[in-house]
This record gives sequence, C-alpha cells and structure tokens, in this order.
Amino acid sequence: MRISNGYWVFYLLALFVSSFANADIPENPDKIDGARSFVYKKVDDIKLRLHVFGSDSDQLVPKPLIVFFFGGGFKHGSVAQFVPHCKLLANLGMISVVADYRVKLRHGTTPAEAIEDGIDAILWLRSKSSELNFNANKVIAGGGSSGGYLAAVAAHFDVDPGSKDLGSRPNALALFNPGLGYPKNKWRFSDGFEKYSPYMNLDDNSVPTFIAHGKDDSVVPYLHAEKYCEKLKDLGGYCELHGYDNAEHAFFNLNKHQGRYYRDTTSKLVEFLQMNNYL
Repeated sequence: MRISNGYWVFYLLALFVSSFANADIPENPDKIDGARSFVYKKVDDIKLRLHVFGSDSDQLVPKPLIVFFFGGGFKHGSVAQFVPHCKLLANLGMISVVADYRVKLRHGTTPAEAIEDGIDAILWLRSKSSELNFNANKVIAGGGSSGGYLAAVAAHFDVDPGSKDLGSRPNALALFNPGLGYPKNKWRFSDGFEKYSPYMNLDDNSVPTFIAHGKDDSVVPYLHAEKYCEKLKDLGGYCELHGYDNAEHAFFNLNKHQGRYYRDTTSKLVEFLQMNNYL
C-alpha cells in the first residue's frame, strides 16, 4: 500500500530527529536463531523479512499471534530488540514475530514508508494464517517508541476493512513508550497530522490496549500515554497503562537496568494477554 508523504510534519518529526546523526547502519539479519524467516515485501532490491517464533503446524488449534515492531525514531533500529519478548511468549504458547521495516539510515526513507511496511506486514501475516497456524482474529500488534506508533496506527487505519480475516487492524495492542500522536496544541498541525495520529483517530473501543511507559521519558512524554488511555476508556474500551517512576525512554529493554523492567513489563504483558484470552 502507499501512504502520502505529506503527513509527517507532526510530532513524529521529534522521533525522527532525536536519534543518531546520519550514518550507515548494519542491515537487519536475514535469519534469527530459533525463528522461521519469510520475505513479506520487496521494494526494488530491498527485502523486508518477518521472523516467526513458535510456529508449529502440528498443533490442531490455531494459536494467537503477536507481531513486534522495533523502535529507533524511524532512523535506525534492530529486529533483535523484541526477540527476548518473542521467545518468552512463544514458550507460553503464542506465535510471535519480529518485523523489519524501512528506516532512514538504512534505506533513505521517511516515516511514511515505515507506516506502509507495518500495515503490509500485518496484511501478509493474515494472508498466511493457515500456513503459520494462527488465529487471524487473534492478532496483537506491539512495539516500542516509533514501533509502538506503527502498531497503534494499524489499529486505526485499516486496510481491506471488508474482511476481518485479511484486514490490517490488529485485535489488541501491546505498546512500550509508544508514539501516539497526541498534540499539545492541535492548531499547530496540518490535516496530515490528524490523518495519521492514533490519538486523534481513536474512535473505536474494540481494541484492548496494554501500555508500559516511563514517567521520566523525555522523547515521548508519559502524558501522551495517559491521554490515549483516558480517551479509550471514555469510549468504553479497555486500556491498561503501567507507568514507571524514574524510568526513561526504552527502559523496558532486556539490556537496560539489568533486565529488571523487562521482567516486570513482560510479566504484566502476560497477565494482560491471559485476561484477554490470548494465552
């Protein structure tokens, strides 16, 4: 699918410029140990892959699936970020996936292409639900920072809405310090901002949402998560927000704080998935 490039004059710009200076960065791997790897999209000579953990066609009952998008301000990032989450959830009985997508320093692209790729990844997965043996009506999208934004956008920007089995909208969200498109002053932003802002397009209460966010996040303010959850609850939906005192951006990763926040956030995520019948 194609996304208009004109939209990104909004807060995504803050994510886009808050990363490293322009420089080449390593390609994401073609394969990851313990995963089955698939090319879900080709753009010129670029091959974008999904790495699937826990896929087992011998299981009689299709499993729920969760797909994670890495963070990095749309400039950089690694599919390795959510591999620990995937392995943990696969061991608990889910099919779990890490998705590659285009970023500035690797592919010379903008957030518009990242949105396209995120949506196309979910569309491809749903088209392969029989092959991968998962329940197409139990798809969770997750991610951190800009990757959390991609997951949230997919929940409010459905493609092929006439078919719930093949559309791009996830059935639940699992977000870690996500960008959510909450403007402090709406008048400062163009119509393009509103079109691709998860917060401003939140009008559906059917997608239960999990958010873990550091209260000392200087990249994506904790306030944005509070406002998103507040709006979803006002609509009658379910939003579970876990705020962490003295925690900065990306606090939840396994390689931060000796894994303390990783263990706590994944424990809470597992409880969320159990409560919503995904585990």
